[in-house]
Order: sequence, then structure tokens, then C-alpha cells
Amino acid sequence: MNKLLTFILGFFLTTSLVAQLNNEFFQDTTDRVSFNLVANYSYGSNTLNNEFMSKFLFGGKIEQELKETVYDKLASNNFTGADLNYTLNVLIPMDTFFRKSNLSLLVGVENVEHFDASFTEDLFKFTFDGNKQFAGKAAEISNTNYNAFTYQQVNFGIVSKKVKNKKLAREGFVVSLIKAQSHEAITVPRGTIFTEELGKELILDVNYEYNSSDTANTGIMAFNGYGVSTDLFTEFFLKNGDKIHLAVNDLGFIVFNSNSMDQTADSVYHFEGVEVDNIFDLNDSLLAEISQDSIIGDITEHKNEGYSIALPTGFNINYSKYFNQKWKLDVGVYYKILANYFPLIYTNTYYYFNESFALKGHVSYGGYGKLNTGIAIAKSFNKSVNIHVGTNNVEAFIAKKSSYANSGFAGLTVYF
Repeated sequence: MNKLLTFILGFFLTTSLVAQLNNEFFQDTTDRVSFNLVANYSYGSNTLNNEFMSKFLFGGKIEQELKETVYDKLASNNFTGADLNYTLNVLIPMDTFFRKSNLSLLVGVENVEHFDASFTEDLFKFTFDGNKQFAGKAAEISNTNYNAFTYQQVNFGIVSKKVKNKKLAREGFVVSLIKAQSHEAITVPRGTIFTEELGKELILDVNYEYNSSDTANTGIMAFNGYGVSTDLFTEFFLKNGDKIHLAVNDLGFIVFNSNSMDQTADSVYHFEGVEVDNIFDLNDSLLAEISQDSIIGDITEHKNEGYSIALPTGFNINYSKYFNQKWKLDVGVYYKILANYFPLIYTNTYYYFNESFALKGHVSYGGYGKLNTGIAIAKSFNKSVNIHVGTNNVEAFIAKKSSYANSGFAGLTVYF
């Protein structure tokens, strides 16, 4: 590939494929078939600590003391997000079939789950402690958004490699065909909830849009839409032997079918309670009047039609410094658009005890959390089987109240 074109494409690119191929620990410079299985999860927030997130996501009583701890950290712009991925990729040298050295065909499958949200301080307090605290004033819920989806994809790609001083550099692309399983999103450009001082009246002034895939078709076999995504990446050596990695991942879209839901509202809703003549005679019509479906029906326009979304797309630039055979340092910046994500500045330090055992230390700031510290170990067995396991958030396991992100990852690569 032309070097200028490679650089232009590469400037918009991420480390995701290299990470999936497990090349950051042990680099295989021979042409042979490899199977790579990777699983990873991550979640975080700039204001919700790990103790709160753990109980909210996995169950547990959220005490008032814990809520007050979170209240003290709430900002004008609060965000949270999470990702869960399972990937199986196979890399097949083209020399095996087409006599093309240094080129490989990539095929694989992947499951992707993601959510992200941005919310106001008032909305959080209203949700967890009700509206009594807002008596005589309005709770501000403007600029709130939430996006969650699950999909499966099949990967096809071409990877080329070059070797310099026993170091490996790759470039190429991957195109993925997506089967959409589920999606749910809400956007609130404007919104307030006013509570009358004595609680006699509620006024909801809201402009929002809500989208959802077919709720009658769920589970991993659900086919509620289709899409395409692309990964592009390049690596090149500097004159001193150090390496630059540039990439983009998940550049694409999903189109959901006509059974999907679209709700919009730009309304003011007044609620002044209901009159009950006899508390022991609550008929169905009275209950229907104050039901959730009735209230939503009064303020929204509802229709079933297809819609499309752009995928959150990640961009990364990474510089690798090789000190000697024992030490390597990575420094980089990662950013994901359309995902309520803050730029992540990171560094990885690798120490190789020998050719088959390595340790990695990680420090970063940003993303879906604040300060992150991590550790990972990797082991190679006869240069035929590589395994690695680690986390980028050691602090999540030792200081839940003062840490704001959690993650874990593991990988297995087998060469033939």
C-alpha cells in the first residue's frame, strides 16, 4: 500500500484488531494459521462509584448513605457506559492457498453489547429519592440521553505484515456484516418536572424521542435489523525502530426493521391527581386513567417504522517505544464518538521476564471513568499457545467507593 495513503487512512484508525489478535504481548512473525478467542468487559462513570454501579447492575440494596456519597460527586454533565464483547477470529496466511506471502485472510464472529448515557443531577436525584425534594421548583432533565444495543457480526478482512529487527507491524481492514438483536434509545433535548410546593400539582414539560427495536422479538436469535461496520488500521516503524499504530474501529451503521417503535413528544402535561369517592371502590376506569400507558399516550405520538443508527466509532493513535528485549512502553490517546465518551489518555508498560512470560502495567485517565490503573499477565507455551488475562481497573477491586470504572479481559491464541 502506498505509504502516503497508508498514513492518511491510518490517522483515523484503533488498536482493537491488534488487541483481538493478541499481538501486544507476543508477536508471531511466521506465516501460519492462528485461532484467537477474546472476551472483555468494561463499565464506568465520571460520578457513579463502583460500589453503586455494582449494586445497580447486579443487584443489592442501595442505602441512603451510598446515594448521598454519589450526590456529592454529581456534576452538571454526568455520564456512564459499558461494553461487553466476545470474539473468535481465525487468521489464515494466503500463502497457504494463493502463494501470497505476508498476506492473511481474517474470518471470525463476534458478539457486541453496549450502553451509554448522559444525565442531569436533578434527574438522578428525582429517580432515586422522588420529587419531594423538588417541592416548589422544577427538576431539570434537559440534555439527557441513553443508548443501548446488542448485535452479532461476521468478520472478513485482509491483514498484511512486515518485519523489522524481529518486530512485527501490520496493516489492513476488516468488514463486518451485522445481525441486530436489540436496540433502545432516548434523547431529551428539553425537559423539566415541576412539583407544586404542597404537592398538589405536577407539570411535565418535555421534548423527547424514544426508539426501540421490535420488543416482541428478543433473544440472541432475534433478527431485528442489519448493518455493516469497518475496521481500518496501520502500523509503521520509525527510523529508531519504534512503532506508530493508527486505526479506526466500528465505523458503520445498523438499519432496524419496520416493526421497530418510534415515540416523540413535545408537550406540557399537567397532573392534579384524581378524586376518589370511596377508597374501597377503585374501578378499572380510574386505574386506567392514572396508568403509565395512559399518561404516555396523552403526551406522545407513537408509530411503528424502521430507523437507522450510526455505531459509536473509536479512534486511536499509539506510540510504542522499545527500550530493549525486556522493556516496552506504549503511549496513546483513544476516543469514541457518539457514545458519551471522554478522550482516554493511556500508557502501557511491558516487562518480559523471558520470551514466554510477560507482565503489563496500565495507567490511564478518561473514557467512562477517571484515573485507571491496571495489570495483565501473558504466557506463551512453546510459541504455539498464548494466553493473557488482566484488568485495566485494579482499583475497582480494592477501593469501590473511590473508584469509578471496572474492567476485565482474557484471551487465548492457538497457532498451527
